[in-house]
Amino acid sequence: MEADIAPEVSVSDEVDGLLAELFLTPEGLRDPYPRYERIQELTPVHHTALGHWMVTGYDDVNTLLREQHALKDPYRVFAPWVGKDEWESHAALRRLPNIMLWANPPDHTRLRKLAGFAFTNRAVQAMRPQIAQMVDNLADKLDAAGGFDYMKDFAFPLPAMATGRMLGLPDEDLPSLQGPMRAFQDIYELGLTPEALAACDEGAQFTDDYFAGLVESRRRSPGEDLLSALIAAKDGQDKLSQGELIGMCNLLFGAGFETTTNLLGNGMLALLRHPDQMAKLRDDPTLVPGAVEEMLRYDSPTQLGNRVTDGPVRIGGVEIPDGSSVVALVGAAHRDPRRYPDPARFDVTRNDAPVLSFSSGIHYCLGASLARLEAQIAFSTLLTRFPRLRVADGADIEFRPRLTLRGVESLPISVD
Repeated sequence: MEADIAPEVSVSDEVDGLLAELFLTPEGLRDPYPRYERIQELTPVHHTALGHWMVTGYDDVNTLLREQHALKDPYRVFAPWVGKDEWESHAALRRLPNIMLWANPPDHTRLRKLAGFAFTNRAVQAMRPQIAQMVDNLADKLDAAGGFDYMKDFAFPLPAMATGRMLGLPDEDLPSLQGPMRAFQDIYELGLTPEALAACDEGAQFTDDYFAGLVESRRRSPGEDLLSALIAAKDGQDKLSQGELIGMCNLLFGAGFETTTNLLGNGMLALLRHPDQMAKLRDDPTLVPGAVEEMLRYDSPTQLGNRVTDGPVRIGGVEIPDGSSVVALVGAAHRDPRRYPDPARFDVTRNDAPVLSFSSGIHYCLGASLARLEAQIAFSTLLTRFPRLRVADGADIEFRPRLTLRGVESLPISVD
């Protein structure tokens, strides 16, 4: 009997150790992929010492994200850092139950339907000429500079301008919003300190106040923009409330800004580290849409998603009980060798399986098509304009010390 039990305990301890490295150490945050690989070798579904369940395989993660009994529950997810009785004292936390990202049916169904009346694929495609002009204007500045920080000078401003233009934000307001929005996004990271939560709150309060003013302005003077369309959206007598409109603005601007910024940064870094793949894209620009999917897979801007079960759920042959906290490790799923042959290889011609960076099922990201459009235009233009892109000499490339939303902090580039 002891011989049968000992290996299981050993595997469990090793996986818990790997997860601790993954979430809590600079090395794990800098490069989570070797740890993902080892966890997948050991077990597809793991019940951690802290009581959470971890799911790592592609099919299992996809199943969990689509599971009707795996719900969003911000109160449960953030309980380790703040109790429900303290919730209302934190601006960053107050926002969460009111936005579509954390809603469940029937509230999610209602919000998604109303948002869908305004945020259509037609509206996104209508942005193509404007995004192309934004990319050209930014590229002109980069060309004149000769060398630049790609994140600061391109990957940060482009998504902010594109999403801001779509929502109807004045261009001059964008710089003041980027810092607070980035500060709020840290709310999604595990292990929040009181100081970090206070910074999230400050950022959330700033953007809440800003969008409240913008909503009132658009009510008085509607324009030809997404926010005006959201205000006007109706399903019978149902409309988005003031709080829901503010939440929708925060969600669309924040997700569009952060996720797309990280896609642009992580994708460019992958190309710079794989010049043979960059050459393939230059030789055949028709590969760019598929290359963007590979960038999303290879180093996903979204590395995990949280769910709470409201009934028993069977994942990977394991029954996860009712009331369990479950973490879907999307970054690990994208390196699952059962789904992606040679998963550690960056290959812009790969066409193996749909990526999960924008989630799956009812919570599939509303802005996914806009993010893809921005990235496709950006990489097509930059590779054409700059035939000798390379990492600047002596550049020290660092990822932000976060796992949930993974992105490069700084990426100095030379174009000569």
